[in-house]
This record gives sequence, C-alpha cells and structure tokens, in this order.
Amino acid sequence: MDNNLLNKNSYLSFDALSLRDLVIDRLNRGKVFTDQNYQGSNLSSLLDVISFTFGTLLYYLNKTSSESMFSESQIYENMNRIVKTLNYNPVGRLGQNVPYKITAPSTLPAANYTIPRYSYISVGGTTYSINQDLTFTKFTSGNEVIENIANTYLIYQGIYQEYPIYNATGMDNEIVYLALPENIYIDHFNIDVYVKRSNNNKWEKWTRCSELFLFNSKDEVYEVRFNENKRYEIKFGDDINGSKLNQNDSVLIYFLKVDKNVSGIGPNGLRNSPLISFNSVNFVNVLNDTSAIYENYLTTDQLKNITIDNDYPSTIFSDEENVDSIRKNAPKTFRSQYRLVTSTDYEAYLNSNYSSFLADLKVVNNENFLKNYMKYLFDIGLNEPQKDNRLLFNQIKFSTSCNFNNLYVYMVPKNGIQEYITPPQKEIIINGLQENKILTSHIVPMDPVYIYLDFYLQKQNETVSPDISELTRIKITKSLNSRRADSAIKKDIENVFKSYFDRSVNKLGQMIDIYQISTDILNIESIDRIQTYRTDVDLNIEGLSFIFWNSVYPELDSSVHSQNIQLENFKYPIFNNISNLFSRIDIVEKTGSIKAADF
Repeated sequence: MDNNLLNKNSYLSFDALSLRDLVIDRLNRGKVFTDQNYQGSNLSSLLDVISFTFGTLLYYLNKTSSESMFSESQIYENMNRIVKTLNYNPVGRLGQNVPYKITAPSTLPAANYTIPRYSYISVGGTTYSINQDLTFTKFTSGNEVIENIANTYLIYQGIYQEYPIYNATGMDNEIVYLALPENIYIDHFNIDVYVKRSNNNKWEKWTRCSELFLFNSKDEVYEVRFNENKRYEIKFGDDINGSKLNQNDSVLIYFLKVDKNVSGIGPNGLRNSPLISFNSVNFVNVLNDTSAIYENYLTTDQLKNITIDNDYPSTIFSDEENVDSIRKNAPKTFRSQYRLVTSTDYEAYLNSNYSSFLADLKVVNNENFLKNYMKYLFDIGLNEPQKDNRLLFNQIKFSTSCNFNNLYVYMVPKNGIQEYITPPQKEIIINGLQENKILTSHIVPMDPVYIYLDFYLQKQNETVSPDISELTRIKITKSLNSRRADSAIKKDIENVFKSYFDRSVNKLGQMIDIYQISTDILNIESIDRIQTYRTDVDLNIEGLSFIFWNSVYPELDSSVHSQNIQLENFKYPIFNNISNLFSRIDIVEKTGSIKAADF
C-alpha cells in the first residue's frame, strides 16, 4: 500500500468493514487474486479475520489510550490497577449498620457472659449480625439492660458466610481470592481470617492491616484488597513484612454477606429481636480455639432470651468507591503512608474508612478551634460557650481534662434522617484512629453547626426571623409564547435546589453561590426572569434573597443575603423544608406587570 495514500492518523477513520473493503479494492486493482470477491472462499475468510481483529484492537486502543493516566482514567478497572502501584486499596461495598442495646432476661443468673461473634437477629426477613465477641457482666437477677454494650457497638446488616478452607502453597505474599458470584456483596470491613498451621492443630485469628510493609516478620496480619474485578484478594506476608503462610497451612475466611436492596430501619426497628447463634462446619472449632480462658459463651438456648433494640436509625448501603473518589483519596493516602499527621491525612483516612456513615468532615487543631468555633459562639452572644449543649456533651464524653493537644473532627452523617453522628459511631472512629494517629494527639468528635436557608425578604425595621420565612416566595416570568407547562418549569427549578443542596455534594465550609443558583434557574427553558417577593406586603427584588440561620440559636444568628456567602469550616448548609419547595414557586406570563419595591 502506498504511503502517500494515507496520512499517519487515517487508521482512526477505519472500522472492520471499511478496512476489509479497502483491502479488497487494492487486491482488485492488482488483478492477481480474485477469490476475495467470493464470500466463503479461503482468501475472503482470511480477510474477515484480519479486518475484525483490527477492529477489536482499534476499539481497545480508543478505549484505553487515556486510561493509563491516573489523572484521566475513567474506567474503574483501569483506575483500580493504577492505584495498586501506590499501595492504595479502594473501599468496597458497605452495608447498613446501627447502634444497639442488649437486654439480658431474668432467667439468666448474675454472672459474666460472652455473646459469641457472628450471632445474628432476623427482622422481617432481614438479618443483622454482631461482628465480635461481646463480654458483659449481669449484676441483677431481673431483666437488665447491659450498660457497657448499650449504644456502644454496631450491629451490621447481613449474615456471615464461611468460605471453603484454603490450603496454602507456601509462596511469599500468597494471595487467596474470594471467588464468589457477582450478586454476592461483601461488607468491606467485615472479613475475618483464621489460620491453622500445618504443625499445629489450633486455629488462630489473624489481624487485618492496611499495609503489610508496616509490620515485621512475626506479625500475623493480612491485607484485604478490593480488586479491579470487584472481587476480594486476601494477601499474606513473606516473613519480612508480615508472617508467611507455610505449605499446607489451612486458611479459613468468614465474610459478611449484605443485601443492597434492604431498606434502612428507624429507631426501635429491631423490635426486641432475639439473638440466634451462628453455626457452620468449622465454626465450633474456631470459636473454641480463639476464645479467652475467662469467656463464658452463652448457649443457643440462652441466646434466644437475649433481646436487642436500637435507639438510633441505621445508616444506608454504600456502593464501592468510585473513580473520582479514588482519584482524590489515593494520593493523600500515599503521602501519609498510613500515618496520621496533618489534617489532610486524617480527612483522607476517615473518608476512606468510615464513608458508610460520614457524608463530610473537617479536622482542625486546637488553635483553629478556639479562633473560629469558640469565637463564633462568643460573637453570637453566648457568655459561656463551653456550656453549649452539643459542645459540652462531646467534651465530657470523649475529651480529657487536657485540651491543648486536641484535634477536633466535625462530622456530618450520611443518613439525612440522622441529625448527628451517634455516640457509638464516634467511639468507633476514635478507636479506629488510635493505631495510626500521633501519640500526643487526642481526638474529639464534634457536631457541625447546621445553617438553614430559606427564601426571605426583610421589611423595613423588621427583626430578621426564620419564623416568617414562609411569607416569602419566588416569582418566575415565563418566556413570551412559551408552551411549557407551569408544573414542568417548577419541577426543573425544584431540581436545581435539590441538586445544589443534596447531602452527597454539600460540604462543610462551602461557599453558597447564590449567583450560580440564579444562573442555573435562568438557564432553564422558558424562564426569562426570577424575583423574590413577600406575600404580606408589596415588596420584591430581582434575583434571589435568602435568610441564613443557626438551627440551634436562630434568635442569635440570623441574617439575610442576596449575594454569595462563604460559610465557616464548621458550618453545614441545609435548605429548609425543601420537600415543600414546589408550592412556593409562582409562575407568571411575560406580559404580567410586577411593581418594583421602593427602597
């Protein structure tokens, strides 16, 4: 083929059929071969194979030419492979979890007991499982709520499954793959591994770690990776970083199988459900080998009389970490090397490990806390801000008497029904940070200041108050000759607000871009004008005007804004009663006259 017939980029214009036609045309011009024109001939079949192989290779070239770059990759499989070189393990699926309390019956004498791990309850056909042994003391002979367990631990949606025993080959950094059907979802943080050495007849529970290279040759640890095929790999050490599996060692894996389609539960949703003991082929031996001497496990009959209930709602199911999240978190985790020093390190770690119940968070040091949060409470008029209910609760329950080395973590729950992160969730976060944080730092969980927004116009000499915000509405002028239904326009406007103030995209300390919201509304088809107006007086302005107020101290912190406003890093925006937004939008024809306010 002559070089001057095609330029260097011409291959991009070919598919399989066009390439085959081009080759046939060249052969016909040569007048040497003729079989290319007869379907079914050997030469025609060979051309089909060559052409369609080319088409397949070209497809993958176009799909993956930019996928080798971390900054440009969009396909999960490729991104997962790329970050493997950074030793970053993406987070897989996360099932629901809920704090709970346990009541021991009067039939159980006063003594020490242990509820065996993996015990579960069934609520309307949905199972919830305990992921660890729970030891408690019953002090009385009557029914008793176990105080050291009440709302301190989490119970997880799903039921534990036992994976078939794997016999090790003795390779360095041996990997066990969980080969499961695609419709089986595993809770990312509930995978337990037990090992029975070939020279020992006793099961040992190994410890999950973030990175093997952080451990020495004697540490019995394993690393879990959610790989590019959305399957789990269990990786062991090499006797340099982490203990190595020897030939014929037995490996037993238990994982929590979750259901993504199960609805969450509200307070008291567990309805005093009885506990059921977990059982499997090997579990009795595992439990006996790994229990402490003092543990007095409850029998199956005793467990049936133990009941569970909940004071808080459950979290929601979370799908695997997406490409954008990996792109954001992987470099931060790599820089920290799983050591928590800067605020960025803490935020990346918390976002990766507690995304099942955290929508957003901010980490600040003691200086920032005093200069911003405490100053804010003083500025709005609190004479003793340290006695603020939420602040006092967190200080008493989670802080120490020494405050100069505190790190304050403002956290927003992912579940919109839940106003604040629950005490058990806070406790779990604090405990989870202990191994990686700076030794002298103390973590204090904090509740954000919720800033509510609503439409608002202030009359002259009127005290700003969110109580009268319902008197303000927005008026939309339709384009001339528009045939769009008013309800369709109002629905589009409602979607603009719901998208902007969605909990999954809102951030602590974000800018409320009123100009952008107005622009997005004006870009909707058939809208020419937007105004804010009062229904009780003749008062209106062009554009949008909002009232911002502190949900706890509305009388101390309320202000009206029609321009962009930057929130402080402990404030989180919520649009007031957004479900009723549709009814507060009025649509008028362009010919309608609107009287401007006289200010």
